[in-house]
Amino acid sequence: MSSKINFGLIGVGSFGIKRAKSIIESSNAELYAIYDNDKAKSKKIAEELNTQSLDENEIFTNENIDIICICAPNVFHKTYIIKAIQNNKHVFCEKPLVKNLKEAEEIIKLTKNYKKKIQIGSNHRFFESVIYAKKLVDENTIGEILSFNGRIGHNGERLRDSWFWNKEISGGGTLLDNGCHLLDLSRYFCGSFDSGIGSVTNSYWKNIEVEDTASAIFKSKKGVTATVFCSWRLLSGYFFFELNGTDGYINVDGRFDTHGGDKIYWSKKGDKEILSKDFSEIKPNSYKLEIESFVKTIQLDKQCSPSLEDGLEIMKMISYVYKN
Repeated sequence: MSSKINFGLIGVGSFGIKRAKSIIESSNAELYAIYDNDKAKSKKIAEELNTQSLDENEIFTNENIDIICICAPNVFHKTYIIKAIQNNKHVFCEKPLVKNLKEAEEIIKLTKNYKKKIQIGSNHRFFESVIYAKKLVDENTIGEILSFNGRIGHNGERLRDSWFWNKEISGGGTLLDNGCHLLDLSRYFCGSFDSGIGSVTNSYWKNIEVEDTASAIFKSKKGVTATVFCSWRLLSGYFFFELNGTDGYINVDGRFDTHGGDKIYWSKKGDKEILSKDFSEIKPNSYKLEIESFVKTIQLDKQCSPSLEDGLEIMKMISYVYKN
């Protein structure tokens, strides 16, 4: 396999285009081809991105493609993951893994005999502020993590009348959408959770099939907790979370930067000084870092982050909330 790995990207909506550009910008990846069920749109975008448009069968069977990048609506994830694996391709699938827990469990069973990498797209792990927070945690700066508390949201206008509002296609609302980022980060810092409870509601977008607001609390066997709030009608800012440890705390604050956490604050127990680091002057590059990390994972035969199993655990957390 060459130093650069070829991607075939499926789905060229606004987010698919963003993913395509991140592949093009990556040092170890090439955008070999794209596919969208809107053939005219697929050809137009292919010309703009200086790549080629293939039909559905070709993008899975083409021997030059190493990785299938899935940016299609949630309802297609399960089918496309299985088809990619069966055609000897690695998979990078935009979050959420699938529509629901049942589909996630089916994916685990159907793919366990294939030795291909499957990574879930969760670019918030690759925010500079989150990377720095993980470094502090790994250095035991704030001791053992006791709790995670976060919120995420936007005004919801860009999703108006889109497939996100259709439960048959999306599987759910804000919890499955931006909420997935918080669920993933809570596990990234705290480990797995074994129980949870929460509520979903329509606080603003009243006449849609899925929730526009959700809140939940999860608990591990060791008593570590995660509290999350996500919304499609949050006007005060995008992204914030706090880690509380036995010896201090860390705040990641992205409320004033729509591209991610722009500042981080931390302090150790007993210290009067609050330390901080500002990332607002760094050009956001989480999508590029994510793609480059996945390619390295394949080349070095390492564990994906987040992995297929991480995707399953996130769907379990979502199921705790939707059951209530």
